[in-house]
Amino acid sequence: MMEIIVIGTGNLGLNLCKAIENQYVINNFAFAKAENKNVKNTLKLVGYYNTSSTTIDSLQAPLLQSITTLPEVDLIIIASPDDYIASVSMTIKTKAIIAHTSGSVAMQAVSNHANHGVFYIPQSFSKSREMNFEELPICVEFNNSIAQEGLEELGNQLSSKLTYLNSQQRGRLHIAAVYMNNFVNHCYTKADEILKEAKIDASLLYPLMNETLAKAQDLSPYQAQTGPARRNDVQTITRHLEALKLNDRNMYDAITQSIKNTYGN
Repeated sequence: MMEIIVIGTGNLGLNLCKAIENQYVINNFAFAKAENKNVKNTLKLVGYYNTSSTTIDSLQAPLLQSITTLPEVDLIIIASPDDYIASVSMTIKTKAIIAHTSGSVAMQAVSNHANHGVFYIPQSFSKSREMNFEELPICVEFNNSIAQEGLEELGNQLSSKLTYLNSQQRGRLHIAAVYMNNFVNHCYTKADEILKEAKIDASLLYPLMNETLAKAQDLSPYQAQTGPARRNDVQTITRHLEALKLNDRNMYDAITQSIKNTYGN
């Protein structure tokens, strides 16, 4: 039985706890004990801690005092915000494997521990949505065979898509993920604003959203590109810029210029 503690109860932390436990364990405090209910039954969530609040357990101890007295387990996963990873790692006194979950932070942030690594999942998590970990890629990095064994055991229990990336590769993957997820979603937000202002049902564009993704996967994003910027349709681009609000024009123009530069227009 591999015993695990998760530090951080944000979107990723809570989903990770749920995946390990195969149940949603939450109460008024940020610490809980439960028996694992995974099919293979080799993982046990010993506890989880909330790094966004000073209320850590029933004693309401401050975070950095509370995690200095963690019970000894096999693996501690730091799922806190990136800026806190190094300080949380320095505070923990343990012989356990320590791994963080960030895509942009190097493994060195937890190198004060003898056995350390990274357990990164390139996915967007929400507390309100159920996530099937079996289909998610999990990217691991480790400094020795002990950390490798622990992270591989957890990764293989949760997913069938375990892969190995070093810190530099993972950083590039994270940048790509920001483009593919965060930036694209912001474009969806701006499109939604335009449609609402015109009192148009957003569902009219759902087939287009689906087809855009399908073509990018089938053809490649480069080959799938269409639109006025791709064909250098100056008149249409000018009309669009004139119709947009002043503070939205820079974004439209910047993306348009990037597309033109990519295709040599």
